[in-house]
Amino acid sequence: MASDMLRNMYKGRPPPLPPHLDDNDDDDDCTETNDTFDSLSSSFLNPSPAVHPSKLKQTGGRSGGGLYNGASNRYAALEWNGFFQEKRSVTVPGNEAEGEADITFNVYETKGKAGAPVFVMHHGAGLAALSFALTAREIKKLVGDGAGLLSFDARGHGKTTSGDEHNLSLDRLAKDLENVIFAVYGQHPPDIILVGHSMGGAVVSEAASRGTIPNLIGVAVLDIVEGVAIETLAYLNGWLERRPVNFRSLDKVVQWSVKSGTVRNVESARVSCPPLVKLINGSTLENPCYGWRTDLAASEQYWKGWFTGLTEKFLSCRAGKLLVLAGTDRLDKDMTIAQMQGKFQMLVFPNSGHCVQEDDPERMARELVAFWKRNERLILPPKPHSLHA
Repeated sequence: MASDMLRNMYKGRPPPLPPHLDDNDDDDDCTETNDTFDSLSSSFLNPSPAVHPSKLKQTGGRSGGGLYNGASNRYAALEWNGFFQEKRSVTVPGNEAEGEADITFNVYETKGKAGAPVFVMHHGAGLAALSFALTAREIKKLVGDGAGLLSFDARGHGKTTSGDEHNLSLDRLAKDLENVIFAVYGQHPPDIILVGHSMGGAVVSEAASRGTIPNLIGVAVLDIVEGVAIETLAYLNGWLERRPVNFRSLDKVVQWSVKSGTVRNVESARVSCPPLVKLINGSTLENPCYGWRTDLAASEQYWKGWFTGLTEKFLSCRAGKLLVLAGTDRLDKDMTIAQMQGKFQMLVFPNSGHCVQEDDPERMARELVAFWKRNERLILPPKPHSLHA
């Protein structure tokens, strides 16, 4: 079983170190470490091994804005606008009676034609909205304006800002998802397909199980299963302690993410990884020091709650259900039984790591479009008037 594999993997020794990151800067205020670490969300499942750069996928892309400090342009940051049409801020007022602070979500969107369904995508813990950048671009290539796309930085992540950054409870995150949908599309949204990766899979399952999102036709969960996720929680603090503390440039963030095997697709890492860090220690763009944007350790109290009951919530969704895994060993007993009973569709991406939507965006796009087509509502034409009327 996957849980046995995880336990055996980490009983004897820590994960292998990734290739050394060359850097001649000896600034003691911004010290890089070289231990490997799959991001919190990737460590919920079997971590991806380090991959030699020559075997990594790179699909091209234009050069974007970023700060580079001696590394090759292979790892240069890419801008968001090569993947989405629009970036905007969506502010949701807090409930003063409940002591809630206002929150301003950073939202990326590609609009479809009037009435077109929308893929609403939720990233995993410690990641950001642009982890869906390449998948969004590929869906757009396939369907044009036949569907809309929306991905946003969750509370405490990316460029989303709030006076309550650290409340990452499942209830709060699910309400945030609902609030974003209603703020963007109103109380009567078009058909919605929710897509959630890792922790985001728990969020979309929670939101869908509540039945409060109108016109929900599909729920896709990417590489997360309750049993394996909960068993892996015991290892998270150790992984957090071994990951790099900070970086001297954005391309170093990308380079580390690729060489550690966290993201196997170089192009995706170039757009998805820069939002995961922020300037720290009073540093500037001229003399930068980057640290992690999200304080994952501070969210420990919420970890178990993210995944407890995930199986039941996912299966109870009154919509089409899709589970995408990077390997069959990630399927626990309860979900294996449910899959054999035909309660949901399952796909395996054997050539991907945990970040399946980043590692194989072309296939992910094809499968999500096919999932939508299988579950779209059939709108019957009006009955012709009777000839004898």
